[in-house]
Amino acid sequence: MSCKPSLPPSKMPHVGTTIFTEMTALAQAHGALNVAQGFPDLPTPVALRKAATDAMEDGHNQYAPMPGNKALRTWIANVHYDGAGYCPDTEITVGAGASSVLYAAMTALLQPGDEVVMQEPGYDLYAPVAELNFAKVVRVPLDDDQALHQAVGTRTRIVVLNSPHNPTGKVLTGGQLDRLADAVEGTDAWVLSDEVYGPMVHDGREAPVPWRHPRLRERTLVTGSFGKLFHATGWKIGWMAAPAELTRELRKVHQYDVFSTGAPFQEALARYLVTEDAETHLKELGPIYQAKRDRLLQGLEGTAFTWQPAQGGYFQVLNVANCLLPGETDHDLAVRWTQDHGIATIPMGAFGQVEPSVRVCFAKEDRTIDAAVAKLRAIPTTSGTPVAPSTAKPSSSNQAQDTLRVVALQANLHWQDPEANRTSFAAKLGEVLMEEAADLVLLPEMFTTGFSMDTRNAESLDAEGQGVTRKWMQQLAQRHGVALGGTVAVRDSQGEAWNRFWLATPEGDVHAYNKRHLFHLAGEGKHYQAGTERVEVAWRGWRLLLQTCYDLRFPGFVRNHGPEPYDALLYLANWPAPRSAAWRTLLQARAIENQCFVAGVNRSGTDGSGHHYAGDSLLVDMAGNILADAGNAGSPVVLRATWHKSEVTAFRTSLPFLQDADRFGIR
Repeated sequence: MSCKPSLPPSKMPHVGTTIFTEMTALAQAHGALNVAQGFPDLPTPVALRKAATDAMEDGHNQYAPMPGNKALRTWIANVHYDGAGYCPDTEITVGAGASSVLYAAMTALLQPGDEVVMQEPGYDLYAPVAELNFAKVVRVPLDDDQALHQAVGTRTRIVVLNSPHNPTGKVLTGGQLDRLADAVEGTDAWVLSDEVYGPMVHDGREAPVPWRHPRLRERTLVTGSFGKLFHATGWKIGWMAAPAELTRELRKVHQYDVFSTGAPFQEALARYLVTEDAETHLKELGPIYQAKRDRLLQGLEGTAFTWQPAQGGYFQVLNVANCLLPGETDHDLAVRWTQDHGIATIPMGAFGQVEPSVRVCFAKEDRTIDAAVAKLRAIPTTSGTPVAPSTAKPSSSNQAQDTLRVVALQANLHWQDPEANRTSFAAKLGEVLMEEAADLVLLPEMFTTGFSMDTRNAESLDAEGQGVTRKWMQQLAQRHGVALGGTVAVRDSQGEAWNRFWLATPEGDVHAYNKRHLFHLAGEGKHYQAGTERVEVAWRGWRLLLQTCYDLRFPGFVRNHGPEPYDALLYLANWPAPRSAAWRTLLQARAIENQCFVAGVNRSGTDGSGHHYAGDSLLVDMAGNILADAGNAGSPVVLRATWHKSEVTAFRTSLPFLQDADRFGIR
């Protein structure tokens, strides 16, 4: 009697059927509209389809060369990577979709015990391949590039980048690549750049890539996909570009895995790519998908969903917190939507730990997008009420977001020269935001004049409180899509002078706080009026408390004991170098005692009164940990940090100290 052999332990015990297969099967079973899996329903170009049939008729039906069709590899090297210097013979390999050559490259590189650093949420292929090769996966938050480069160590073999990103649509910045280059310098880490959504970049933004970076080019392997480019995902034709020594190794795996793929499709692509039709298609690809993204989001305006518009690619993430039933996960919701509401999406929990959200594919015909919008609008919110059709555009200040990307601009100031300071900051702001996007940008105290007691330079305001700098801040905030904060010496229509903190939002609102604690040692109390009101600003789901310089010394004024605790304290200052130690200590103390994020933005250099400012701007988390530090060199510095409201909430839940605080305080 024969005995069936037992299976060895699974190499992938935690892996089941992919979420894409699960949701597509569920959509088919229930006849649901499928905006889950990332396949376009746009037509493959007619001329490309004809080239494929012609290639079959011309006899291209046997194995393609193992490295790929020579003419196709030449186009990839000389046109797609124009100027990068790739050799089509020794550095380009064509495979069965990008996933096959990505698998071959990771398998060739990884040894047991190596580490693979990847961002989360992220595409679900990288981690299983690493684990199959007995490597350790090191996950870092997608929104924290500081964590990315801090995760690189002596055991790091691969750092995975994906831009435009699946599933979030985020696009890499030059600053992120510079910091990564610093981190991998002197290590044996390779950079795996997954660029299958390459040319699909929206809103005119730049899209830096590691293979053009002078310090990353020789350690970068980059993958692309013709299926994504030409709405032909079923053809499964992708490629890998890598330095010759690595290409030799990955081809050793490739030849025993896929060996070769789709000879007539490769030949068709090689013929089509040199035509004017193909050139036009590739130029129009990004704008086409941007228009489809906009069509989707415009259709969802006024709903309970919240979002950050995708920067690239053809996926949009929608926050569904307002649609969850008690105890429901985003996976449960996605299944319920497919079964009960006829629309299939991908739950973001499948990509890693994120807020309850779903991914929607907008690589669809307009009629498909419109049908998806209609179904999504008809889904009841938690209150049980479906959203009625609406054409009104809601204020995005009401759209809560977990992350707040904060920039602090520590700068030298032109003494008592408002126009020069506005010009300088406008240029710097444009430069900084071109490098990397932000949500909140903070300038120092009295950024138009320096800390001057000569109120003849205070900006005159009209009866409505309008002035040149206030309008300037509004315009910059709306132009760049950020909230912009800074304090200005102003004189109101009654002739009174104030040290006024303005926070201008991209929605056009301007919030004002008048400095309460005036610095009498410098005569501020003689020349300016003291404010009396504490100002908390509710913006995009965050509560921000506005404070100015000397306020830092008086903790009673900022006690975090309101019915809705604030999430962040913003201190803008001209804090002199001799008292820098107090500045740094008190910023951390305010964060700890109020369990909130703190931004302390100081000026640098020497002012017209001879006072020196060392800088020491800090961004601090709710435990008092320093997230970004400008140091004490006394020179201009750009600080960045990403704050997460969910981290504050979790921290306060685990350590509920605020509920034990005394109820007194100054309001």
